[in-house]
Amino acid sequence: MTTTLGELVSNLPPEGLRLYCPVPLREHPAGGRVLDEAGAAWAVEQGLCSPGSRLTRMNIGALIAHGMPFVTEAAGIAMTCYSYWAFKWDDHLDTLTGDLARAVALTGEANRVLYEPPDAPLPADPFLSSLRDLRKRMEECLGTDGMEAVRSENAHWLGGQLWKVALQSAGTAVPTVGEYLRMRWPKAGAGALAAYTAPGAGYAMTPAELYDPLVRAFTLATFYPCLIVNDLGSLAKEAQDGDVNLFSALAAEQSLDTATALFKAAELYERVLCLMLRLQQRLLRDPRPAVARYAAELPQWVPASLDFTAASARYLTAETTGDGDGPPALPTLTPSPTPLLWDPDDLTPPPYPDIAWMWRHLSP
Repeated sequence: MTTTLGELVSNLPPEGLRLYCPVPLREHPAGGRVLDEAGAAWAVEQGLCSPGSRLTRMNIGALIAHGMPFVTEAAGIAMTCYSYWAFKWDDHLDTLTGDLARAVALTGEANRVLYEPPDAPLPADPFLSSLRDLRKRMEECLGTDGMEAVRSENAHWLGGQLWKVALQSAGTAVPTVGEYLRMRWPKAGAGALAAYTAPGAGYAMTPAELYDPLVRAFTLATFYPCLIVNDLGSLAKEAQDGDVNLFSALAAEQSLDTATALFKAAELYERVLCLMLRLQQRLLRDPRPAVARYAAELPQWVPASLDFTAASARYLTAETTGDGDGPPALPTLTPSPTPLLWDPDDLTPPPYPDIAWMWRHLSP
């Protein structure tokens, strides 16, 4: 018997869906409201949205305030503006699923903005003009080297966005779990957040440090759980749109119903978090001061993502946000300080070679 999303949600206990979250939530000293007001005002000023629109009610500033509590206030505001742009861009590309050529051309123009001099001519498009303004804001906060790392990861993200559009445009079978996991990392843009962490807080990580295989494994192990939570938040909307996510990939590859696919994804979420904590312990003892600090600060994205998914207008029902008909309700997400599905001492890699390589870095 197939269990639908609506049936699954209606049968959850009053506390909703419990998710393992071993990292306490923190907030930037400036506060999420300050960051969000600046980001929303910027998005309206740049013509990305209108005042009071759903984008301005997503409370993106809270996500940045919780995910990056250690960056300077100016860097926090710049990243909030960048995140407003990124969420709007992500939604816009979804509308271009049937026009891959247009999506590729616009993405090429956007990538060019971050590489060409500020006086190079641009086509008239709010995405391009606002990204040029973002570039200036971020360069002022991060410096040349810090901005170079973010620029590189932003290009990786734009490629991942096109990868997702291509999968959607193909109209073929749901991708395998392996392909979805490979695509999901660049599509999320989490690499840009990771690259922003050190320069945004006023310290430097060299490329050798940021892309050290152990550090990179830790970075991915920190963000993959966030991406699973994000897929959960997007599940209701994407189920209506025929979009692909981790749950649909699991269900198709392993012939699972919705409930079992959710269980499998939640188990993977905990397994990767347990790995992240072990890798963090290694890096906290690292003789490179910047690497040790990065290891201490990056995991704030785990509670930040859980909090944002549970509370943002991006994922709440249409009845709550006043936007008309919409997807089924997102279940309440309740943090748990201990794993619910996986033994944290069981460090067996998952059966997906695409991410199992990270477990090899548990040992020196």
